[in-house]
Amino acid sequence: MKIKKNIIFIFMILCLQSIVHCESLYEKIFIKKYIDYQKARIELREKHFNKAINILEKIKNNNVNYIRNDKIQMNLIYAYYKNLDLNLAQKNIEEFIHNYPNHINMDYIIYIKCLVNMALDQNIFFSLVPVSHQKNDPQYAENAFFQLKKFIYQYPNSRYVINAKKNLIYLKNRLAEHDLKILKFYFLNKKYIAVINRGEEILQKYSETLSARKALIYMKKSYFELKIFDTSKIISNIILLNKI
Repeated sequence: MKIKKNIIFIFMILCLQSIVHCESLYEKIFIKKYIDYQKARIELREKHFNKAINILEKIKNNNVNYIRNDKIQMNLIYAYYKNLDLNLAQKNIEEFIHNYPNHINMDYIIYIKCLVNMALDQNIFFSLVPVSHQKNDPQYAENAFFQLKKFIYQYPNSRYVINAKKNLIYLKNRLAEHDLKILKFYFLNKKYIAVINRGEEILQKYSETLSARKALIYMKKSYFELKIFDTSKIISNIILLNKI
């Protein structure tokens, strides 16, 4: 009986030692992960985005509840965006939205999503190739425009709303300029009905932009060419009143 008690006692000691060892190992790993995470934060502040990404990806791939995964992914999204790794930024954004649909910082994630679309529209290749910005497909600009409108509606008290409104003004001008380029092309090819239709679209969607005021001039000329003189005169008066 005494031998049996001794065996049980030894077994309990071994179990306790094992638990202590596991806890010690867990603490060591946690401390290492935490140090690495702080290093990544420093690299982000120093704008060393590649270094930050490498550290964060390693933590993400080997993280087992040591550091909150949402924090890691939020930092990764920012790093990929600033590093112009836009497809990877998008991938992480979609993952984040799927994994944390009710996250307290969702407004930040949605705002970054808008910025990624803006960055895709401004594509870095434009700086390498002599191509006119307005001649390119404005798909990403349109996506960003509607996402920003939705963002402002959904998160009216977000700290990012002021910048979102500024970006919205930029996108309005960018899209209006794109449409005006098309309108001018129609005018040069004497497609006057198309000019008028495109002009009406610009006035409806982007009435406060300079491009909308310029569109009126081409609409006036198009009505004149179509011999619809009354409408041409009305538009001419509007132009005079607005000092275009």
